[in-house]
Order: sequence, then structure tokens, then C-alpha cells
Amino acid sequence: MLGDRLIQLNEYVSFHTPGHSGGIVDFPPFNAPIAWTDTTETPFTDDLKAPETIIAEAETAVGKIYGTAPVIFSTAGATALIQTAIYRNRRERFLVYEAAHSSVYNALRLTGAAAYQSVGIPVEAAVKQCKATAVIVTSPDYYGRTVPRDDIERLGKKVKVIVDASHGAHFAFSDKLPVSATEYADTVIHSMHKTLPVLTGGAVLHVPENEYDDYMAAFRLFHTTSPSYPVMAGIEAAAKYFSENGKRLYDKVYSDVAAFKRVACAAGYRTADNDDFSRVVIVAPGGGKALNDILLKNKIVPEFRSDNDVTLIVTPYNSDRLKDVGKVLTANPYRGGVGAAGIEAPKG
Repeated sequence: MLGDRLIQLNEYVSFHTPGHSGGIVDFPPFNAPIAWTDTTETPFTDDLKAPETIIAEAETAVGKIYGTAPVIFSTAGATALIQTAIYRNRRERFLVYEAAHSSVYNALRLTGAAAYQSVGIPVEAAVKQCKATAVIVTSPDYYGRTVPRDDIERLGKKVKVIVDASHGAHFAFSDKLPVSATEYADTVIHSMHKTLPVLTGGAVLHVPENEYDDYMAAFRLFHTTSPSYPVMAGIEAAAKYFSENGKRLYDKVYSDVAAFKRVACAAGYRTADNDDFSRVVIVAPGGGKALNDILLKNKIVPEFRSDNDVTLIVTPYNSDRLKDVGKVLTANPYRGGVGAAGIEAPKG
């Protein structure tokens, strides 16, 4: 049964989403029986699509933590919020800057909005070239790389900027991480469950205060009428907990990642340069699949792999288990020959 398989996952080390990493989280909804918090819209529990009491208060609290105006919670992931943002601005002429999540392209198809894609040229030049009035930027990307803040700010107020920061909800909680997109963009999407201890599906849309009603009207078209209350509770609790403890927690993650990189280097592996130190990309040209397979064999589950690398999402709830990854790399070195995992460096 599915439930039995899920319980067995406790035997594995998670370096993938969601950001609780299968660890012990001591705040709601994790520290209460799920049936206690799983409810629906009642006079006591508010309504996500027309929030007035406890949901409105939770959204306001999260907005204050991020320094933004009203926010909108989603329990249907960032996808519902990307659809919301694109539909709200559907009459704009969109530029999709570099790569984007499939939900961006799907939302553009659904709305029939005019859209252009740019690759390999500065965002300011791309906007001018296609005469865009709105730009969709993915920052950070899957590999922890960000678009420079200055590049976005140079666009000015004449261009609407929507930042898909799905993988950057944690940036606001440590000065060792890049600046949060909420510092420089009006419309920002955070997939909270990607990097924070939030149940899968938890996401937040930060919007301009004077456009809140328009965004809510769009949101009602796309989000389910059966939102998950445990997910919403987790969004608020995680934001509050990390606003108070994030610096300490990510200082520890930073130290653990630095120690791991030294071990990886000694075993012949390189880790990719990026902006988010908690996104660890182990580079193994030609050996990404082999490395991923040996990690899985040792019950370590990465976020994803390509032919040339394996990516780990490191959080305060799994950073101590980087030692386990280090042991696997040490036992399967990458030194221009074949290790125990069959990982071979490219010739020439």
C-alpha cells in the first residue's frame, strides 16, 4: 500500500523537497496528529478565497516577516500562483527570461498571452528587443543560481516583474544567502515547501498592495476550494520560526556544507559554483547517473541528477547527514579512473 511505502521512507536520507527533509519539526502541524488540524471552511476556520479572520491574520503575519504587502497562501503549490500572476497580467506582453518552470509555459498557453523567450542575452536588452511590458524571471534556478538584483532593478517601473523564486523562500532568513526577491520585486512567488519545513503544496504569492483585489480575483479561478489547513498552518509557523531562528540554523548549514565540500574535493569531485550555498551540486562529468545510483543504493535520495551532476537540497534538517554522502564519495572516488560505483572521468 502507498501508506506503507511512505512510512518506509523514514529509512532514507532526504536531500530533496519538501524542506523539512523528513526530519523532526517541533511546531504545527508536525507536532500534532494530522486529523486534529485537517479541517475545512467553518465559522471558526475562515476561507482561503475570502480571508477575513485567522487566515487573513496568518497571511498578514507572513507578509510582515518578508517585508511585503498582503500575501496570498496556496496549498496547491506555486503552480496555482504562477497561473494567478500570469492571468492577472494576461494583457501584458511577456518576456520569459532564460529557462522557466513548465507551469509558466502552461499558464501562458491557458491565458493566450503574448509571450517571448530569451536565452543568452541580458534581460534589459531582451525586454527592449521584444518590447515586453512584463518579464518573468526564475531566480534562483534549480542549481541555486540567481539573476543579479541590479539587472532587475534597471528595468524600472515601466516593466512589470514577476519573480518565480520558488526555490528561494529561505533567502530572507540568513545573511549568508542571496537577497530575497521580495526586496526588489513587486510580485514574487515562493514555493515554501521547497526549502522550508512546510508540507508539500505550501506556497506564497507576494503582490503589490494596490493590486491585491485583482490578484485575489484571479486566484479564485485557479485554486482548489478545498485548501489544506495543515499546509496553511505550516506556512505561517515555518515563516515565524525561521524569522526567529534562521540565522542560527543556516550558520550551521553553512558550516556543514563547507566541511562536506572539503570531503568531496578529497574524493576527486567538484561542487558547482552558485549563489545559494545550501544547493549543493556535485559535478561528475559523464557520471551523474552512476553517482545518483550509488547514492540511492545507500538510501540517500538527491533532488535530481543530470548526466553530469547530482543536486542536493540541504536544510537545517538534513545538513548533518552530509557526512553520509561524504562517506559514499570517499568510497567511490572520482579521480580520472573508475571507482567502485563505476564512475569514470571523461578522457582527454
